[in-house]
Amino acid sequence: MKETISNNNKSLNILNKLILNGFYDGNISPNRIEFERKKFPPFFSVSNHRIIGTLNSENKYELGFEFKFPLNIAVKIAIGIGIIFSIISIAYRNWFLPIPFFIIPFLITFIDFELKKKKEISLLTSKFLELYKSEYET
Repeated sequence: MKETISNNNKSLNILNKLILNGFYDGNISPNRIEFERKKFPPFFSVSNHRIIGTLNSENKYELGFEFKFPLNIAVKIAIGIGIIFSIISIAYRNWFLPIPFFIIPFLITFIDFELKKKKEISLLTSKFLELYKSEYET
C-alpha cells in the first residue's frame, strides 16, 4: 500500500511548515514534492536518500523513496555490471562467483534501502500528522 498525502491547502501549508521549521529540506511544486531529512549535526552525516511525492489521478501525492543524484546513477551502473558479471560467470560455468560478488551485496543493499524507505516515510507521515493535529484539530 502506497502512503499518500492529499493535495489541498491544509496539506500544502503543513508541508511548508515542515520545511520552515527545519525538519526537512525540499521543495513543493504543483505536481511533485521532494523532501530530504535534515541530519543534526549536518557536517557529520550525509543523507543519500530523498522522499519523492508525485501527484496521481486522485489528486494525492504518492510517496516514494530514492537515492539522490550521484548515488542513483552509481547504483544503476553497479547493478548493470553485476548482472553482466553474473551472466558471464554462469556462461563459463562458474556458479559460485556471482553469489559473494553480486547477489549477497545486492540483497544487503536492497534490504537496507527498503528499511530506510519504511523508516523515512513513517517519520514524514508522523511529523505531518503531528503538525496537522496541532494546527487544525484544537
